[in-house]
Amino acid sequence: MLRVGFEKSTSDSTSSPSRKPLYTIKTKVMKKTIFFILINFTICINVLAQNFKDLRLNIGFQGNLPERLFNSNIPIYNNKNGGGGIHIYPKWFYNKQNSVGVNIEYNIVTENYQTDAIGVFNIISICPTLNHYFFQSKIRPFIGIGAGTYSVLFHTPKLNVGFKSLIGLSIYQYVDISLEYNRILNKINIDPKVMGDFDNYYLGIKASVSLGLIKTKN
Repeated sequence: MLRVGFEKSTSDSTSSPSRKPLYTIKTKVMKKTIFFILINFTICINVLAQNFKDLRLNIGFQGNLPERLFNSNIPIYNNKNGGGGIHIYPKWFYNKQNSVGVNIEYNIVTENYQTDAIGVFNIISICPTLNHYFFQSKIRPFIGIGAGTYSVLFHTPKLNVGFKSLIGLSIYQYVDISLEYNRILNKINIDPKVMGDFDNYYLGIKASVSLGLIKTKN
């Protein structure tokens, strides 16, 4: 009986057709799935680009670069001018390569460390901004400049004048990445016994999503 069972099993194994490993089948399925996702994504981007809405709303965040990255005299533990913020930025493309808008931003800027109790400056800015976009490709660089009001909360003066300059990259007109420099022109009154300064500027890397609102031109 044992011999018969062994021979039957051997016969079945030799007569059955060879099968492909399961991982090979899964790999092919995954490749096809990724391929179709990329195709659909490309089609959607092209359709959206053809129906571009020139009145848009950017929403995003930024991380401020500490001054020690550019000044070796500042200790590595000192995060002066670091921090981050959030922004909303309604803008209008009045032609294919230029936009105008109002950047509304809240930023937290770290002081020049004095003690272990690290203080920050809370800054709200409202800046009309003009951007110029190079080329008319899907991915294109841009530059911009703006000027407006900066309010450093809990410090005087309550309202200050400042400006911003920026360089960036627009990706398919739906994602913007930029490097932005902000400078406050007024002298901020800071008690050196209470906290350090921030030299009236901050430099940040900003990322935002651009949402189409209305198409104002044919």
